[in-house]
Amino acid sequence: MRCLCMILIAVTLAGCESKSPVAPVLVYASGEAGSELDGLLAEFTEETDIPVVVSWGDSSSNTDKLVNNVNDRADVLITSNVADIWRAADEGSLRPIRSAAFDSVPTFLKDSEGSWAAIGMRLHVIAVANADVQPIVEGYDALASAQLRGRLCLSSSSLHVNRSLIAMLINDRGAKQAERLVRSWVQNLAMPPLASQEALLDALREGRCEYGIVAVQAGNNDPVVFKPEPIYLDIDGIGVARHAQQPQAAQQLVDWLLRKTNIQIGSDAETRPVGIAGWLDEDAKLLAERASYR
Repeated sequence: MRCLCMILIAVTLAGCESKSPVAPVLVYASGEAGSELDGLLAEFTEETDIPVVVSWGDSSSNTDKLVNNVNDRADVLITSNVADIWRAADEGSLRPIRSAAFDSVPTFLKDSEGSWAAIGMRLHVIAVANADVQPIVEGYDALASAQLRGRLCLSSSSLHVNRSLIAMLINDRGAKQAERLVRSWVQNLAMPPLASQEALLDALREGRCEYGIVAVQAGNNDPVVFKPEPIYLDIDGIGVARHAQQPQAAQQLVDWLLRKTNIQIGSDAETRPVGIAGWLDEDAKLLAERASYR
């Protein structure tokens, strides 16, 4: 009996020793994602038993680290804009995503070569201080009207989300027409460009200006917003690092997030591939400088 007990103990210990701990997935993520992403990653770990470690930082710096292989090699990159995820792919720092979850993402919200996809989306809209503001403007050209002189607010062109809009305008109108439009916006400013979209929204709520351009989650109507046609947008992007140390677990996490977020937009919307904003980001930056849009 004593021998049998010793054998059982030995087998049990051998089983425990053979089960090695699961290596965590290292995610580079932008601080803008915040608690919502924390919650999703915790849910993923609870479902799969795969731990996730997040290295928080601003989107551009995280992308630089991935591209330059600085410090630990990330398994997954999550950016707060299309320009950074596009740049990571352009530098060859992402591996192709091949899965049913990726295939289900609308074509305009992912890379044509399979390197990245959107897990978050913000629509560019025209916001007004309140429903009584006149005239009603439903397009970007109306914001260039002399009737709006001293009544418009913009946030800084240093924000990728604003350059995303400019890049789309360059694509649709050409650089000269897009620059003429942006210059007219600058002439109509009530104050210098604000540091953040939150500061712009505060200025609208407080009546310091009456019109603004912001990027909001679909369905958000704070403050009153108009959705111009065509629809332009920016995204939170995700991709698997080319040199991921845990490539299978990284792919599993990306697939899980793509299914969980399930980003969609109305099928009747006129949309462009969001990657255009990444491709033309430098052109948008130069245009903003020429137009004195800081």
